Amino acid sequence: MPKKSGPDAQLLTMHELAVYLHLDEPTVGKLVAAGKIPSLQIERQWRFRRAEIDEWIEQQLVGDDENFADVPDGMKQPLEDLLPDTAIITNLRARTPVHVIEELAARAYTNSWLLDKPWFVGAVVERESLASTAMEGGVAFLHTRAKDKGKIGRPFVVVGRSWEGIEFGAPDGGKTYLFFLLGLKYDRLHLPILGRLARALRNPATIAKLRALSSPDQVRALLLKEDANVRAGLTPDFAPAAFKPTLDRQLRLRAIRRMQQKKVEDAKPIEVKPKKTRARSTKPAVPKLLSGPKTPIAPPRGTVAPVRTVMAKTTAPKTVKK
Repeated sequence: MPKKSGPDAQLLTMHELAVYLHLDEPTVGKLVAAGKIPSLQIERQWRFRRAEIDEWIEQQLVGDDENFADVPDGMKQPLEDLLPDTAIITNLRARTPVHVIEELAARAYTNSWLLDKPWFVGAVVERESLASTAMEGGVAFLHTRAKDKGKIGRPFVVVGRSWEGIEFGAPDGGKTYLFFLLGLKYDRLHLPILGRLARALRNPATIAKLRALSSPDQVRALLLKEDANVRAGLTPDFAPAAFKPTLDRQLRLRAIRRMQQKKVEDAKPIEVKPKKTRARSTKPAVPKLLSGPKTPIAPPRGTVAPVRTVMAKTTAPKTVKK
């Protein structure tokens, strides 16, 4: 198989694959040893290409009919058979991981999809104690390790949304906003359905839409649409690492103007202004005859002021012609 470039060519470790498949590492190790999962060895360490893992999950989904001989009716139908209208909670009241599990399980129990709520809640909590099922981007897929046919009335998927988000142990340290509780009743249905949901939510834009939609009908319609795209092979070939919200139009215009203005200013040549020098006066300097204050200083009392003698200008006598 030719290698792919981009995020799909990412190599996963055994632990990362276990988290990706929502299985424990010993189970993944057994599948690898049996040759059931595509893998390769690099420096004596097992590594897995995510693109090949996704294709393997899809093959499990669209396998031969004999693999589903003992599956009850409805299991091969699209997602609407697993996600009824009443299976979506758009405003979770829970504020802790355990309360989230209890609230989602209560919705399944109220609709008789779940027959043994205490067992189911305990099994999901036990699974979460091994490794959180929360993924990057604010999504978690909750499920049990073991499937008990007698304690689940019918296979179901319950979706819950938290507006504020809940600390659920995601790998990126962020909060989780969308929770999918899977009660699939059969082990062989777990990976195919989980793979469909995981691929449907690979696009951060889809997650953002699910967080913003107001009604359960809108949330369900979008999920069914994305699931149909997955089944038709129309999912994007890459998944951005993080969702970047679009800026407001006015902010974008201001930023563009600032960038253009900066480019214009940078393109202008730098003008070197000459230093200003004081011009020298061409007038001859006039010597100061007297120094000191212009107003005379009065002598102290009891003293006689000196008499300043002023020499009169002498003029030459005029000669009179006779």
